[in-house]
Amino acid sequence: MSDDASQGDAADAFADRARAEHGESIRRLVVFGDAVRGDDRGVHTSVEVLLVLEDEADDRELERRLEALAETVGIEHGVVFTVHVLPAERFDARTEHPFVRTALEEGRSYV
Repeated sequence: MSDDASQGDAADAFADRARAEHGESIRRLVVFGDAVRGDDRGVHTSVEVLLVLEDEADDRELERRLEALAETVGIEHGVVFTVHVLPAERFDARTEHPFVRTALEEGRSYV
């Protein structure tokens, strides 16, 4: 299996499990970064995730659970996940921020 396939499989697995376990709390789930662009140069295999959570979600506890899920899926697929969590209100106020714009323009959206 190629690294690209592993990264895609890992991203799909994380997205599927995150939606199944916490879908009602997730407004956006976008996978992005070097690995998604195929630009990791073989140095390491990593996947970045932007998660936008509904404002009524218990952000800190849910964030910990999603980070733990990312770590588990990463171990299963041999990749490293970096999870970036934003509450919906903050996301809505910062859609033009370079970080958010890059994630949305270059990433693969699952939610």
